[in-house]
Amino acid sequence: MSAVPLDLLAAYRVAERAARAAGAHLQASRSRLSTVAVTRKQPGDLASEIDREAEQLIHEVVRRAYPGHAFLGEEIGRHEAAVAGACDPPLWVVDPLDGTANYLRGYPQYAVSVALVVGGEPVVGTVFDPCRNELFAAIRGRGARLNGAELVCAERGRPLDAMAATVFPKPTSPRMAAYLGELGRVLRSFGGVRRSGSMVLELAYLAAGRIDAFWEHDMGAWDAAAGIVLLQESGALIEARDGLALLESRSLKASTPALHDAFDALLAQAA
Repeated sequence: MSAVPLDLLAAYRVAERAARAAGAHLQASRSRLSTVAVTRKQPGDLASEIDREAEQLIHEVVRRAYPGHAFLGEEIGRHEAAVAGACDPPLWVVDPLDGTANYLRGYPQYAVSVALVVGGEPVVGTVFDPCRNELFAAIRGRGARLNGAELVCAERGRPLDAMAATVFPKPTSPRMAAYLGELGRVLRSFGGVRRSGSMVLELAYLAAGRIDAFWEHDMGAWDAAAGIVLLQESGALIEARDGLALLESRSLKASTPALHDAFDALLAQAA
């Protein structure tokens, strides 16, 4: 931990600058999608040179402001503190383009996620949707906002009145069979189910009251970090289903408080 308490508002401003810089780069780079180099990390999981460029931009913005902080990104990995002797430094956890497959096809559902983790807990989270110019932001203890307006999760309490969202496992995931059972039960019980291909946007939408429940398997810390702060600060609930800490979990579920018990029972019955 830093000897001097971290100014979370100042850190949020850095996160916003970084997220907006990456989002602007994504939009400006759409003109070269036909020639961009794409890597298939596993079936259904793509990365492009644009992802890596956006992550490098975020890294540069963060490092200029906080050279003593550590950095974890989906594409370029982990970088330890640049200042010698830093002990347990704050960690920036970044997904420069959540929804790469959408982005590469011109499907306008993708976002940039930038979060700050201190002492193992996410304390600042930003999710920027450059297609709609929507910035979802939260600071631990100071609430969540969308373009400056306060966010509070929805209060719908009956699954048939509610909407759930999910992200499908990769085709080769060992969790696929269990997931299909869960999906079937949720489809039969909720008023609607959506799948956009961007976990960070779905978590932001839950914080904003646009959906009421969400679950996914096989995610990484960069998928969840910003959303954790958004959900907690908007009054929603997020839990690990595998007994691990939230940032280590590979199986998460989230919902409004009013839907928690019903949603939990649905997923448990499918298992």
